[in-house]
Amino acid sequence: MNKGAGVGKDGRAAVRGNWKRAVIAGCLIAGPAAQAATILEPRLRLTAEERFDNDLRLGGGAGATGGQFMTKLSPRLGLDVKNEQLTLDTFYAADLLARHGSGKTTLDHRGGFGLRDVLSRRLRLDASARVFRVTDPTSLPRDGLARSTSPTFYAQSKVGLTGRVTDRMDVRGNYSFEATRIIEPGREAGYAHTPSVELWYRSTRRLSLGAEYRYQGFLYAGDYSQAHGASAALRYRLTRPTTLTLRGGPVRYMPADSSRGGWLPRVALELVREGERSDVGFAMGHDLVGASGFSGAVWADYASLMAAHRFTAKLSAFGAASFFRNGTAPNFNYTEWRNTTNVSQGYAVGGGVEYRMNRKLALQGAVDRIAQVGAADIAGAGDLTRNVFALRLVMTPW
Repeated sequence: MNKGAGVGKDGRAAVRGNWKRAVIAGCLIAGPAAQAATILEPRLRLTAEERFDNDLRLGGGAGATGGQFMTKLSPRLGLDVKNEQLTLDTFYAADLLARHGSGKTTLDHRGGFGLRDVLSRRLRLDASARVFRVTDPTSLPRDGLARSTSPTFYAQSKVGLTGRVTDRMDVRGNYSFEATRIIEPGREAGYAHTPSVELWYRSTRRLSLGAEYRYQGFLYAGDYSQAHGASAALRYRLTRPTTLTLRGGPVRYMPADSSRGGWLPRVALELVREGERSDVGFAMGHDLVGASGFSGAVWADYASLMAAHRFTAKLSAFGAASFFRNGTAPNFNYTEWRNTTNVSQGYAVGGGVEYRMNRKLALQGAVDRIAQVGAADIAGAGDLTRNVFALRLVMTPW
């Protein structure tokens, strides 16, 4: 009996030992395969929106309604691809917009992707692209692009390659491209392409110092202009979730007509806080921009504030405000704040709340106001004033 008991005890010990060795061996064999596994996650979101929109462009003649009720249906299909090295997000959305006042129905299209690929321990690739063909200006990522009831085509792409030279120093090459075209007779497409290279040095755990060279090329209606700029930058982590970035330097603008060239300053400030319950972002600056669909390069002042707060697991609120001014590059009519011919000015404010009824269903209420302070800019844009009141039902089946 004792021997039998002894054999049983040793057997259980042997089984336990073999089990541990088997698990370790299994981890060693399956580990690389598990790390290299690629996860595919399809996404589907359906949004049904009822809104009132008093956009003045919807009826300025004798039959003007002073605003319309609209129904907007937006299915959005996406695919996320993830593994240890790669993160890829893709989406396509169609917006069916039915305007009850005029009886006009339009179908808008949006699509894009975002990519991050860790090529090695010292090299990372980032890329993104977005394409819009829309009649609803609230779908566009830039203020002041859509200035008529005609469809607007807008495309934006960015590519960046970051290399870690030393433990403290990074070098990054960037390229961005923008294209805008108002799809109506007599309108030309506007293009802007911007390659740049920047250097960042982490002097402390909180402070990074940078330098950048940027080239800009602008094409509109066969007229090509360009600009060279150099800037210094500072990035400081105020707190763990809050980061301040400052950037500034001179820009030399060189149009086809050299007599209209000159210098302008580039100044940018960005403050971002990403917290557990609250997110806040603020940006302002002065720069040279293009691809508006109405002109070539213009000087631009801009400021924006965005905030979101989650009160509970189900209730959250969001808000945003932005302002812009632009005029003929490099600095023509910059001091004319109330001129309605040479300087375009506008702002947008909005906010809303979201209540999540469950993981797959949410209700949103939102109010937006877009206004054109100056009635028309150098390209002959119309009045952008509009107020939008919207109620949305958002369904996320998967």
